[in-house]
Amino acid sequence: MPDTLHLFVSSSPDLVAEREAIGQAVAELQVTLGWEIKHTPRTAAEAGEALGFLERCDIVVLALGADFAAPMGLEWQRAQALDKPLLAYRKVGLHSPSAGQALREVSISWSPFESSVQFKAAFARDLAQLLLDRGEYLGLHVEDIRPLLEQVGRADDSVKGEMDRRRGAERGGVILSQREQSDA
Repeated sequence: MPDTLHLFVSSSPDLVAEREAIGQAVAELQVTLGWEIKHTPRTAAEAGEALGFLERCDIVVLALGADFAAPMGLEWQRAQALDKPLLAYRKVGLHSPSAGQALREVSISWSPFESSVQFKAAFARDLAQLLLDRGEYLGLHVEDIRPLLEQVGRADDSVKGEMDRRRGAERGGVILSQREQSDA
């Protein structure tokens, strides 16, 4: 059973606030496991490392903004081939021709969102449900269950009035487990 969960985020370049929201939502989850998060690479030099991480990750998030830009297609195909658990979101609005084609051809259920705050709430709820569904495989501890059930039960209106707070988590990172933090 892993002590650290690995989350790969394949996202459109314009979704900076949403990448930040993913980091915040993961950090706010009340679980004992640590996290390592990697995102779609911004340079060709990072591409090999990102695909290697994708192959060993536990969960994949696909976040579609205005464009389905490279290397998102390759990341999507690799995640499908490896049968990775997937959470997929699409921003409501205008889409490029490649994004429109992806929406028509990629056979997954997209969760629509309009703002980063709305995205964060949906992602946190969906991630908590996925962790509960795959808890034994992912190494979830008994004390993790109650906070995750509470997260799943929260209504979407709980985000009304919450501000968009960006603090640099959109580029990936490592979130220590609660046990590691208390040992420090």
